[in-house]
Amino acid sequence: MHVLRWLPSVLLLIPWLLSPLQPSTAARIRDLASPVSFRLLDWETQHLAQKAGALWTGLTTGSAADAADAADTSAAERLRAYFANGADKAALRPAAEAALQALVAHAYRDGGLREAQPVQVPGLFPPVLVTLTPPPNVLVIAPRTELRVESSAVLQAMDVPAQEQLEASADSTGVSSLVAPIGGLATYPSMVLEDESAQAVLASVAHEWLHQYLIFYPLGEGYWSSQETREINETTAEMIGQEVGSQIAAQLGLNPPAAAPPPAAPSRQRPAFDFRAFMRETRGHTEELLAQGQVDQAEAYMRARRDELQQHGYVIRKLNQAYFALYGSYGEGFAASPSNPIPDLLRSLRANSPSLGDFVVRVRGVTTVAQLREVAARASQTALPA
Repeated sequence: MHVLRWLPSVLLLIPWLLSPLQPSTAARIRDLASPVSFRLLDWETQHLAQKAGALWTGLTTGSAADAADAADTSAAERLRAYFANGADKAALRPAAEAALQALVAHAYRDGGLREAQPVQVPGLFPPVLVTLTPPPNVLVIAPRTELRVESSAVLQAMDVPAQEQLEASADSTGVSSLVAPIGGLATYPSMVLEDESAQAVLASVAHEWLHQYLIFYPLGEGYWSSQETREINETTAEMIGQEVGSQIAAQLGLNPPAAAPPPAAPSRQRPAFDFRAFMRETRGHTEELLAQGQVDQAEAYMRARRDELQQHGYVIRKLNQAYFALYGSYGEGFAASPSNPIPDLLRSLRANSPSLGDFVVRVRGVTTVAQLREVAARASQTALPA
């Protein structure tokens, strides 16, 4: 009878007794990053309130307003003034943001996204809203055995010693970590890095808005479900962002000046160092080592390659699994896998799509490479001449 009297207490204690003595790796990393975390909700609340008027206009009269504003030659003038050398960017920023919003919204709607929206409103949904600001840093966590993003956290701006201290603490839990700057963030409004190039900023605005649009469809909903989905999403946003940004910049005469061709190298001179090829080779061999279970060897190899890069004038603070997981998400990028089929499949799909809008509608339901192959193949067949 005495044993039975204690039974309820024992049953209550069983979950605690069987639970891990240490918190999970994810919980420990969250605790480590918490003191320097970036309060995204606070930032969005503050900046969305500042753009309440633009949001209302976008929801109610967006199509007419953005078309009229984008066609207005003052939009180009506002951007030229903002990007001019020595410009008072703080004073010119609100006008430049309004011009960017109107120009990018008009480009997307003119490209065929008028009816292909999750919510039928006069303008794009969500309306294009952007804030030009120095974006925060991001902490990227990857497994030591794979080149994929396991989790990430947005952080306040940090100096290098603080970054390395946080990385060392995170790495002590058995993961690979990296604190890195980001060029933009699909908050709402979008957080876009201030840059000297109008075309780069336009591309970033278009890139981040497409992330916001896709969140209402499988390609956006599944962003964190797998590295494959993430790479399709990021490569799509990067490709279309560059297309829209360069298109607007060309129309408004805001293209960057053409770079002068390099002088012809003497026959005895060593060929120029190819950073992209070097990084692609590094990633390829790292993947091979990890596939063979040689984690320590892969990490030593990446450190050696980082040191070799410095001899060529390229300083990368930390080259590890998290680095390739982060930057390799962009299929066309220097850190992507050389065997990644996503860029070619997306280019094929875009080439066989009658419009930008048609391409976006086709790709927004894709979450795997297998699905992307099927969609690209169907588009290729329908595009064949009769």
